[in-house]
Amino acid sequence: MKETVHYFNGNFVPKRLINLSIDDVGILRGYAVFDFFKAVGKVPLFLEDHLDRLENSAAKLNLTLPISRGELASTIKELIARNQFEYSSFKIIVTGGESTDGFSPGKSQIIILNNPFADPAPKLYEDGISLMLHKYHRDFPEVKSTYYAQALSLQKQWLTDGHTDVLYHDGALVSEVSRSNVFFFDGDLLRTNQVGVLSGVTRKNVLKCAKSLFKIKIAPIGLEELLGAEEVFITSSTKKIMPVVKLDDRHIGNGLVGERTKGLMKSFEDYIDQYVSERTGA
Repeated sequence: MKETVHYFNGNFVPKRLINLSIDDVGILRGYAVFDFFKAVGKVPLFLEDHLDRLENSAAKLNLTLPISRGELASTIKELIARNQFEYSSFKIIVTGGESTDGFSPGKSQIIILNNPFADPAPKLYEDGISLMLHKYHRDFPEVKSTYYAQALSLQKQWLTDGHTDVLYHDGALVSEVSRSNVFFFDGDLLRTNQVGVLSGVTRKNVLKCAKSLFKIKIAPIGLEELLGAEEVFITSSTKKIMPVVKLDDRHIGNGLVGERTKGLMKSFEDYIDQYVSERTGA
């Protein structure tokens, strides 16, 4: 059976040959950034947006990307050609490099993983999901770093309680889900926040898709506002638009996926199809 090919520091190799030093500060200190996106056939979804975010994340942490943007794009194209997946995911990881003193960064390491991908179960979109509420705000929220200790420490609890993920808040305002941005409908007004959250690529493109369908307001979101919303959904590269019907033990609206959310989900699928169609064969 043909082994999947990945990229590690200039070489195309199977995963078993990717070996980071135990002295890499990405491991020792959590000093690393990443980005994640999908590809439909030969088309990476929203690639320019993801590369923008990767560069922004690295710059804000003073972490040097070891290859250029052009080299990143050509490497992704080469992985697509080598692996030939119909539907796949990409994860670019850039670490702080091997340290000589256990703290100071060294030469950055880069890994690009390409694997087959399957969307979440249809039932989650049909029935909606539940989120656990937790008081917390991420360090460097505008940076997509590999530090997910808070979320991982809470995962057992949210799964035990029947939730799909955790929504962070500070007691007054909500910020984001551990791996997703937050939206809600107030009548026909579509609301989302921007300050103190990761600039989601799916969020950005959902807003583009929605601008001809709904009025949009970008502003801080109160926790009580969200609890009293008619419809709530979250967005991410893996989930696209995922409806939320419950927060802790409180149902959103009537506890069912709302019609506005259903309509936007369909419109966003069409938006993705058009994006792929315009780039197929390019």
